[in-house]
Amino acid sequence: MRRATIAEYDRLADKLASLVAMMDYRFKNICVKAEEVSLLPITARIEGEDKNLEDCATIGKDDDYHFMIFPKYDEDMMDIAVAIARVHPEFRQERKAMPVTVPDRDGNEKEVDAKYILLTMPEVDDERYDVLKEAVKVEYNLCKEQMEGANIVAQAKFATLAAGETKEDLEILQEEVDKLNEEWSGKRDDIHAAKLKEIEDAHRKWQEEQAESNQQRREEEAARGERAGTSMNIHEVND
Repeated sequence: MRRATIAEYDRLADKLASLVAMMDYRFKNICVKAEEVSLLPITARIEGEDKNLEDCATIGKDDDYHFMIFPKYDEDMMDIAVAIARVHPEFRQERKAMPVTVPDRDGNEKEVDAKYILLTMPEVDDERYDVLKEAVKVEYNLCKEQMEGANIVAQAKFATLAAGETKEDLEILQEEVDKLNEEWSGKRDDIHAAKLKEIEDAHRKWQEEQAESNQQRREEEAARGERAGTSMNIHEVND
């Protein structure tokens, strides 16, 4: 097979890989769980200089739905909070502190409060559930269309190069292109399915919390009603 044909195949492979990777990146920025990728666009203005979040804070995760942002300097807390809100206004922010043990100047250990920002991912209620599903659908369809477009361009170039190839080599080329598309279409669909499951799981979590909250409220109302009824009975007996 000619070098030019192989090079064109490699270009198609690189294009399909980059399109799927871009879709995955966009999915992670359709925030459901706490994805580190979603923090990459955040830059904070610190002492007149724009700094990436990881350069001015230490990032941790409390669980799948919370980030813990520890500023390297407490005085940068406000600037970092503003920077986060600018990129992700949907994240709920709370200022917290946790005790940590650090060495003092004499080499002894002392306990201090480490101040941090707790970021909570927004709940996937019924309204947000629909919005997320639609956003994922748009990004998936865009990726699918772009992959189809990349194949159209590649096939046109393969057709131009076909004059210098044998029939056997052209058949091998088409088999490899089919395998390539099957591979990256499969990866695209797997990422899509995983994102939809993530949304479903978060929505189910919200529904369960709502049901638990409603049940607790009903029990409290019933208890108040029982106490009120008991009070009335006591007064009736006294009368």
